[in-house]
Amino acid sequence: MVLQYGFLQGTFGLPYGGYCVRPQRLSNIMLSADNPGISMFCVLGRYSDVLAWLDEKSNRTVASLCTTQGTFTHDLTVEVYNKSSTLVRLMRGKGAIDVQLVIRIARTWDHDAMDYKSNPEDGSACRSFRPMLRVLVPSGVALSDISAELERAEPYTLLDATGDKSLLDTVLTRASTRRDDCSGFSDETQEEVHLPGYKESIEQPPPRYMR
Repeated sequence: MVLQYGFLQGTFGLPYGGYCVRPQRLSNIMLSADNPGISMFCVLGRYSDVLAWLDEKSNRTVASLCTTQGTFTHDLTVEVYNKSSTLVRLMRGKGAIDVQLVIRIARTWDHDAMDYKSNPEDGSACRSFRPMLRVLVPSGVALSDISAELERAEPYTLLDATGDKSLLDTVLTRASTRRDDCSGFSDETQEEVHLPGYKESIEQPPPRYMR
C-alpha cells in the first residue's frame, strides 16, 4: 500500500474507513471537534512505513482546539486499524501489515480500559471496527512521540500516556519554546505593529476619535 496522509473524510463521524485529504503544506496539525473537515488526521500504509513517516516528521506536533462539546477532552486518541487479514499478520508480522492510523480528539469514554480490553480476534462481527492499537496522549505531542508510544503499546490493550510525566514535560517545554520563538520580534517590527501612543486629554478625546 502506498503511504497516504491527511485529514480523514467521508466516515460520517466514525474514526475508520473514509479517505485522506492531503493538505497542501503539512505544518503542525490542529484538530477541531467543531469542524468535521479537520476533526481527525490519518496515515495509511504499511505499519513499518507509517512509524517511519511519524519519525521523519518529528518536528510536527498535533494539538486540539477548544470545543464547546462536553464529551471531548483535552487529550488525543491514536488508533491503528488493521487493514490486513489475521493470517497475513501472523505470517508477515505486525510491521508488514497494511494499517490505517487515526489521530482524533479523545472522548471521555476513550479512557475506559475495560471497554476496549475485549479481544476482537475471536471472530466476532465487530472485529473490523476495533482498533488493533489504542494510545492516549496529551495534546501537543510531536509525531515522533506518537511513534514511540505505539512501539510500547500492546494489541487490544489500552496504553494511557496522558499521565506520563516525562512526556508531559517534553510537551510543555516544546510549547514554551515555541511561544518564546514567536515573540522574538525585532524593535523595528514592533514599531510597525504598535498602535499610536495614547495622549491623555482632559478636555476632549484624542484627535483620532474626533470626526
